[in-house]
Amino acid sequence: MKRTAKDTAKTRVALLGAALESFEEKGWRGATFERIAERAGVSRGALHHHFQSKTVLLTEALEWGWLDYGSRIFDAAPARSDAEGRLRALLSEFVTLLQVDKRFRALAYTTVLVAPQALDDSRPKHEALDAWRDQIAASLGEHPDLPVSAATAAGLVLILLQGFTVTAVTRPDDLPHLQHLDAAVTALVKGLLS
Repeated sequence: MKRTAKDTAKTRVALLGAALESFEEKGWRGATFERIAERAGVSRGALHHHFQSKTVLLTEALEWGWLDYGSRIFDAAPARSDAEGRLRALLSEFVTLLQVDKRFRALAYTTVLVAPQALDDSRPKHEALDAWRDQIAASLGEHPDLPVSAATAAGLVLILLQGFTVTAVTRPDDLPHLQHLDAAVTALVKGLLS
């Protein structure tokens, strides 16, 4: 039976997700092609068909993960007319995902602890961060309720997101608990906008 492009894409996504979860569970050295293939429910040959090396797999898993979640986060933000509402929605969604979404936590862990061990070239990471900053700036626009430029505000928000990401990996109990998240995010955004 011939595989369709949809089947191939579905297998690729399963492999990328399995890679992130394996890197979180076993680290760079322990996340072997065998483990990743087993976790995805495919043969090692199928994994090699899609990715020529573990480094390529790691790079593509990180790119896919941040692009996919970025789309979810930015698409989920309500179309509010005020910068404060958009910022609150963005930060709340990001922290909520870090706390409740297993794959997002694996993406955070892999980004913070695995990638620095395995990847020499930080250019793709910087390009991804630039893309997030640009999306944040575009979502803010130049509104009168921003005391700084949208680019400056976006840079500050990106710093917060990176801090949340590192905290989720190193000290997850320091993240605002979900029942207090709205109040914490409101305080952060008010501070940023004042």
